Order: sequence, then C-alpha cells, then structure tokens
Amino acid sequence: MARTELMTVRDSADIKIIDVMTDLSSYAALDLRKILDGLIANKVDKVVVNFSEVNHINSTAVGTLVGIAKRLRQNGGDLKLCHLGPPLTRTFNLIGASSVVEIYESEKSALAAF
Repeated sequence: MARTELMTVRDSADIKIIDVMTDLSSYAALDLRKILDGLIANKVDKVVVNFSEVNHINSTAVGTLVGIAKRLRQNGGDLKLCHLGPPLTRTFNLIGASSVVEIYESEKSALAAF
C-alpha cells in the first residue's frame, strides 16, 4: 500500500484502489497523475478511484482521469470512479467525461464491474 498525504493506494485482488482525500485542484491532479502513471508503469491495468472525501474537482483533474482511462483501456484494463456525489457527477456530465469514464455509486459496484 502506498500513501501520500492526500491519497492512499490499496489492493483488492488484482485491482488497485486510490482513495482521494482532498479536493482535486490542478496541483492535486498532478499528484494523482503521478500515482496513476506509476501504476501503469508497473503493469497495473485495473484501477478504481474513490472520491468519498472529495467535494470539488476541476477540469484539469477530469482531463487527467479521462486520459488515464484511455491509456488503461489500450492495455486491456479500465478506470472506474466511485462515490462522486451529485456535485462531482454534475461536473463530469457538464464536461462530457461521464460518457468516457464509468461512474459507480459504491466501491463495491465499481470493483464488481471488472
């Protein structure tokens, strides 16, 4: 398990779960990208990002997640998001990212979708 001040990475079988514990500004989006890039470099292809502690996400962070989802799919994997809540879901819908990245109400349902 890896941990930064703002994010934790844990395992569930062959799936990595990232718990984000901060709002995702451009700065925090860079931290998230570093974690995701590291997972991809280590041949991880199934990732769930848990947003239960996040109240705000900006377009940079959304773009990061969309790009990572596409990279994971090229490797035969995928990226699933969970616990977004209405404000974050609205942001993904407005930007159009919800048509690219799968969003689930619970971590359990996101994990089951693999």
